[in-house]
Amino acid sequence: MSNILLKGIAPALITPFDKNGNILKDSIKKNLQMNYEQGAKGFYICGSTGEGPVLTVEKRKEIAEATVEYSNNRGIIINHVGAASPEEAIILSRHAKECGCDAVSSVVPNFYYKYNDNEIIEYYKKIADASELPVIAYAQGLYTGDIVSLMDKLIKVDGIIGVKFTLTDFYSLHRIKELNNGDINVINGPDEMLLCGLSMGADAGIGSTYNVLCSEYCKLYDLFMKGDIRAAQEQQYKINKVVTVIIKYGVIRSLKYILTLLGIDSGEAVFPGTPLTDTEKASLKQELTDIGYFF
Repeated sequence: MSNILLKGIAPALITPFDKNGNILKDSIKKNLQMNYEQGAKGFYICGSTGEGPVLTVEKRKEIAEATVEYSNNRGIIINHVGAASPEEAIILSRHAKECGCDAVSSVVPNFYYKYNDNEIIEYYKKIADASELPVIAYAQGLYTGDIVSLMDKLIKVDGIIGVKFTLTDFYSLHRIKELNNGDINVINGPDEMLLCGLSMGADAGIGSTYNVLCSEYCKLYDLFMKGDIRAAQEQQYKINKVVTVIIKYGVIRSLKYILTLLGIDSGEAVFPGTPLTDTEKASLKQELTDIGYFF
């Protein structure tokens, strides 16, 4: 069986909350519906975009259950289970299997400690054993070792099928894609460099701004797959104008406000994240309007 679980575009799902911190499940349903209609192939839940690492285990379980229910087998649901406590990550891994997720993912376990590769490999083995699901490792700034060497070891572990690559070293991305005779699911992370990742071998893209630009990213992906690189390049430039504005005002809080403007009440960022002021909201909306975003 192939390790390529995900191809195409998958938003890293924003988690909507009301003022009391309750999950707005109807908003999750609306977000999934909107993005599936625009071409999403699945969703990555409870990662940094979904604010999973700062939520309780029970809230993360609730998000997973709601997402699986509302997705209704229309796409691949990848549950990020990484946590400061490996014990919590294992609990969430078991729950991911129980509630019907398609795969699990996790950052390397070094929020506070720099574990060596053997320790990291043992961690991922525990995640794979607990979930009995395909596991997608997560390459980002917390890991400072040789990511290609680590993935060469991890892909040999039963259940580990690939990596979400949220780094900007696309030479390493390509070297990872060459592992295991290419049978490794490499997923691009940086939204503003999706085309870079695809051109160096990525199978798919997962990103924060996909929540509000899914159709645009799907268009970029399709142009690349058709071999129209120049048009794909122009599409990435177009997307990046919006991404630049979103970054300027803060990614999570900006995305939640934009989704709310689109009719999907998403609340505010989890404490200690601060909401946009009324002035910032007006400026954000105006800047997006000025560059042709869909208001």
